[in-house]
Amino acid sequence: MTRIKVCGLTNTGDIQQCVTAGAHALGFVVEYPIDVPWNLDRNAAMDLMGRVPPYVTKVIIVGDDPATVTGLTEKLRPHVVQLHGNEPIALTARLVSGLKSGFGVQIVKALRFSAETGECFSEVKDPIKAGRMLEQAGVDALLLDSVSSDRPAGTGKTLDWGMARRIRDQMSLPVILAGGLNAGNVGRAISCVSPYGVDVISGVEDPVGKKDPDKLKAFFKAIYDVWY
Repeated sequence: MTRIKVCGLTNTGDIQQCVTAGAHALGFVVEYPIDVPWNLDRNAAMDLMGRVPPYVTKVIIVGDDPATVTGLTEKLRPHVVQLHGNEPIALTARLVSGLKSGFGVQIVKALRFSAETGECFSEVKDPIKAGRMLEQAGVDALLLDSVSSDRPAGTGKTLDWGMARRIRDQMSLPVILAGGLNAGNVGRAISCVSPYGVDVISGVEDPVGKKDPDKLKAFFKAIYDVWY
């Protein structure tokens, strides 16, 4: 069964809707260095994360500054830290070592691709080589996402699923697929890539950026229809 993470939670109502729909993990974007609609300060994030019920994984989505990442991990005590910035591989390795030894968290690292050109946003442009180097750095999973000129995540644009499948086949790490997923395409994405999990944000939102219960239900149903 494909694991399902819903990202960009900003209010208690959306948390409840996602839990009711069956989400395995919830993502909270906290003090992200680029302005995005889902950004929370650490106090708001702490309050919301305290409302997540047992057996649902709490993930913080952070980026770039190591002191901020470490401070947020210490304060919020998530199950998983998702590094979703421009962290070089060497810095990722240092963060992985410090966060795991200091707080016992797992680390997901985003490997992002331009929605316009398909280029890998890493100092290592070959995505399979970059993935292997991140694996050696000690991350627990790779998240494949699209990035556009105006948004570092939640672009609503898909990436190359064939390329994602090649990465998945070359990695022993779990591979999580993000980037433009919605109820209309997630079944095909899973059939093509066979990822460990999927991650959705804008594809289950209404026009004002709140989670839409009908879109959530349709998204989950599309995944269940692949498996049952």
